[in-house]
Amino acid sequence: MLILAILAVAVVACGSTAPDVVLLNGRVFTADPERPWAEALAIRRERIVAVGTTDEIRALADEGTQQRDLGGRVTIPGFNDAHVMDPGGGVADLRAFGQRAATLGVTSMQWFVPNRTVIELRVALVEANLPQRLRLFRMPRPGPNGETIDSRQHLPPQPTLRIDIRGMGFRLAAADEARIRQAVGWAFGTEDLLALEPLDAQAQTIYIDATDETGVPDVWQRKRPRLEQASTDAIARIPDLVERGFVVVQRPRDSAPLASFARAGVTLALGSDTGVDVFSVLAWATSPERGAERLTMDAAVRAFTRAAAVAEFSDRDKGFFAPGARADIAVLSHDIFDGAPFEPANVRSVLTLIGGQVVHDVP
Repeated sequence: MLILAILAVAVVACGSTAPDVVLLNGRVFTADPERPWAEALAIRRERIVAVGTTDEIRALADEGTQQRDLGGRVTIPGFNDAHVMDPGGGVADLRAFGQRAATLGVTSMQWFVPNRTVIELRVALVEANLPQRLRLFRMPRPGPNGETIDSRQHLPPQPTLRIDIRGMGFRLAAADEARIRQAVGWAFGTEDLLALEPLDAQAQTIYIDATDETGVPDVWQRKRPRLEQASTDAIARIPDLVERGFVVVQRPRDSAPLASFARAGVTLALGSDTGVDVFSVLAWATSPERGAERLTMDAAVRAFTRAAAVAEFSDRDKGFFAPGARADIAVLSHDIFDGAPFEPANVRSVLTLIGGQVVHDVP
């Protein structure tokens, strides 16, 4: 197991340049189960270059390094909201939405587009220039003239460095069996991510079975199909979900299973629908009302950071703190890990960085 001192020393071997910024004297949650806590971070350009104790990280700084004392505040990888419904609106509305999300420490959003085309949204987002990293899921649906709206892959898939348009989202019932199977076939034959929300238990069964009938498990493992809003019936299918590399993405709902998936090794990510309600989602996921499906706060934050990155194939460089990871960071106003109940409306990010750049700061 790597120790924090080794991580701090490792960056020195990568080069002699001092970090641009060091964040010191924090309670840093790394999202790594093997070494979940540290005290300080060093940042150079867009990346984390060291994680360690305050003394270790301070020793890396020189006269040009900006030093910021976190004052013991909890610091986490920026939230990656794995399911956000397009809020609509024009450029000004989108800018306000992105800034509101930044105040909550949201640094990435996986955005589903049901009521306009991804091209229409892309145009508005490019002009709005939100600070967050965005993954857009087009939602193919029947059009008025018999054609399927948004059925084709968007080109180019990355119109800007922070916008990635590679994914298909669906909300389908058992009556839509032909469309469920069509969606699975499309995903198997393309590089698009597949995210399907079954609207009833039978649709969920059809979806899981369709992956078995369409391709071999090894291929699906690489494609990571997403089961959005899994019902309790999916617990019985956990062996199939694990075998085929499913990622389960849950949003608040009274009966939503959570811990059953996490315990069994299914990747569990969290989404809010709104992009600006992440602390309510954490409170819901960790509430005693969830009973046996309740998550620990550690597990819930990992589901909203590292696992959410797995859901969009960005887990190699974000959702955790280690040398080489993107410096997407949220410093929180409250210690959500102390076990005390908290009022979601009162919790905020006091400092949010995306790619090492400050996008929200409360002096």
